[in-house]
Amino acid sequence: MQRFVYKWKQYRYRFLPWLLLNLKDRSVRAVTKNDTDALVSETWFNDYLWKFFSTLHTALSNEDAHLMTPAEKYKQGLHVLRECSGFCLERTKSILPSGGRGVCVTKGMIPRHHVTSIYPGLLYQPHDPVFFQSIGNPFIFRCIDGVLVDGNDKGLSKSLFKSCLGRDSCWPLPACDETWLTDTPVCPLNVGQYVNNHTKRYPANVAYQEFTLPSDFPVHLKQYLPINHYSSILDVPDNMYRPTKIVALVSLDEIPSGHELFSSYFTMVT
Repeated sequence: MQRFVYKWKQYRYRFLPWLLLNLKDRSVRAVTKNDTDALVSETWFNDYLWKFFSTLHTALSNEDAHLMTPAEKYKQGLHVLRECSGFCLERTKSILPSGGRGVCVTKGMIPRHHVTSIYPGLLYQPHDPVFFQSIGNPFIFRCIDGVLVDGNDKGLSKSLFKSCLGRDSCWPLPACDETWLTDTPVCPLNVGQYVNNHTKRYPANVAYQEFTLPSDFPVHLKQYLPINHYSSILDVPDNMYRPTKIVALVSLDEIPSGHELFSSYFTMVT
């Protein structure tokens, strides 16, 4: 019974019917600029993402890159992350009882107020159908404006992500990254869905923060972004830009090697 209660407490924040029936306004729990100095500016985030993806692209675009296995590309991505940001992080067994998999710093140290990871998945607008995807799915993340990010890398969610990727890709460039669905993501930042919720013993050391991808973000770098839209671009009125929301996890303090990342499911920096 104790195990069941623990699982439910973790899962309920990602279960769509529970969110809809919960009368509390989740937005009032958001951390704003006036409440904390842990905010990463939109400009800083976009510049960091641009530079990191550019470096990763260069490393994976040499003449021998096509001969690399997924595991070798994953290791190359970790090397680029260490060189660009001073740390590596990977999915490991969580130190929490019944916590399953978590995300741990394996090399270096994450600086204070730095992007640690990205929450991957399909973006669902409030009017998009997502009920069946949410059943038994602990990876549904609800943004402040009601947009949902489905970070489940298995089952129906995985199939829908791959389907939407095929729909939106234009050869030779994929519309987004799909390697986050595997154990060897080419971009090692794309593991944010496995960051566990904090406990009394292990307080939160990262916070969720929402960003919007700029309209001039290079198309060839989007192949490293683990985010796509459930709805088709054909559903967007002509001459309108469809913004891509990115949910990142930002460090609240320095996180040294060997430490696991913990968040608060009800904490959002805006």
